[in-house]
Parts: sequence; C-alpha cells; structure tokens
Amino acid sequence: MLPATRLRRTAVLAALAAATLAVSGCSASHSGDSRRKGHHRSDSPRTERTQRADGRPGATRAPAAAARTPRTAAQYLARARRAMAGESGWTFAVDGRESATMSGQAPSGATYTATVHRTTTPVAVEQLGSVTTSKGQRKPESVYVVDGTGHVKKNGAWTSGPVTDPAIADAVEDPVAGLDAFAAYGKSAKVRRSGGTVRLEVTSSGWTLADARTRPALKKTARELDPTLAQLRDAGVTATETQIRLTRSTETWELDAAHGYRVAAHRFAFTFDVPYQGGAITVKQDVRADNRGVFDGTVRLPADAAR
Repeated sequence: MLPATRLRRTAVLAALAAATLAVSGCSASHSGDSRRKGHHRSDSPRTERTQRADGRPGATRAPAAAARTPRTAAQYLARARRAMAGESGWTFAVDGRESATMSGQAPSGATYTATVHRTTTPVAVEQLGSVTTSKGQRKPESVYVVDGTGHVKKNGAWTSGPVTDPAIADAVEDPVAGLDAFAAYGKSAKVRRSGGTVRLEVTSSGWTLADARTRPALKKTARELDPTLAQLRDAGVTATETQIRLTRSTETWELDAAHGYRVAAHRFAFTFDVPYQGGAITVKQDVRADNRGVFDGTVRLPADAAR
C-alpha cells in the first residue's frame, strides 16, 4: 500500500455491487510472478552529503566507487528504499478507479483521489481524499496511521484498529511501505530504462483466485478483490475461487535516477473475471500514486479520532 499502491474503499465497493445488481436484475498464462525473497540490505554504504531529493541540501549519498549504476531489480530496489528512508517524509498524489461490469452491459464504478503525507521517523500517514461514484455522489474520507494503529473516517464515523487488520490495511495508501513489501517478491521484476526513469514491473495472468492467494506477488491482488467479492456473494454470486480467474495483474514502480532512484510513481492494476449466470462480472482496479516531493511536516491524529 499502496500496492498500494488501490481503492479498497467500502463505499466504493458497495456502490459497485449495488450498480452491478441493478444492471443484472439479480432475482486466462503466467508471467513475472516471483516467489524469490528480495534483498533487504543496501548494495552500497552511505557517506558524503549531496542534495536532497527535492533539490535542497540534506540527504546522504554513496561515494562514486559504490554509486555505480544498478543492474538488477534487487539493486534498484535497494537504492530506492535508501532514497525514500533518507528524508523526513514524502507527499503523494493518489488517483484510483474501480469498476464492475456485467457481460454486455455498461460498467459501473467509482474513482478515488487523495493527498498522502507519509513521515519516516516516526512512521505515520495522513491521507485525505474522497470517493466519487459513477452516479456523481462524492464522499470524503480521512485515513491516519499513528503509532501502528490505523484510523479511518467514513460517513462521519471513525473506525480504528491495527494496520495488520485487512479492513484497516485496505484503506491505507502508503507507497513507502509498499516498496518494502515489493522487495519480498520483486527481485526478478522486469527492468526497463528510459531516459532518467527506471521501471520495475511484475505482471501475472491466468491464475485462479485460489492459486493467487498462494503467490507472494499476488496476495495483495487477491486481498483487494475480497471486499467486492463479499458484496457479490451477498447478491447471489456463487462462483468458487477456483472458477474466478485473474485476467491480468500489473505492479509498476517508476524510479528517478537523478535523485538516487527515489520512487517517482507506483501503479497497481488488476482485472478479475467472476462467472455469473452464464456470463461474467469483470472487476477492475487501477491505482496510481505520484511522488510530489519531500514532506517536512508532522502527522497528528485529529482529536475526535482519539476519543
């Protein structure tokens, strides 16, 4: 997250399910799925000072001998994680969309936009955004992570719990934590270089939902489907997890070579086909987080969330 880096919004999911039911009148190869463990140590030591990621003095950088251009995905990941850890915090702009489409029908869906402030020491997240349904209904949402506890405000009410709780984790967009998680399965990601941008990408397709739950690179993808699937089950969809198929999942990290390979953007997208009444409901999600630069502020939990 955030990988999330995704929408994961209950309001979005409910709207999608309701729209899908109204439309329906309710009365698949493998590539790039890595199971290798990623590197968690840096590929070079820290020493002399240089410019901060946003152009101001302050960050550290490896000496010339150790700052050779990375070659492997693991080496790029190590550099990226170091660059992100070397600042007080970061600001991200998140833009996501999710849709559910019955065979032969127009899609119903929702979009999500948010600004995320994520501090490094201590780790904390402030995420202020809103969900807009395909019917034009807009609802604000506030998400905070402080001292390891997540706080989500929807419809004027706060829900709190550990960030390990899927109900909380699904609401948090945290690209820095997502980069750390990617290191566990992104060692064999495809590496593409274009100008000053390096792209690391893992793609998968053809898996059943049941199999996806066992693949390190797809566990997040499977978890992202769960809230929508629960809504569809309530509406009478009975397809088993061995019948539900992942059409495609893509996770891409864009790294800025000019600033120590810091994260420039993260994109997470997937498509599932859920069999239903001789056809299929196609569920799609596509979320992108763009790095807007260093954040020097602090994250404070609103007083009403602490009560």
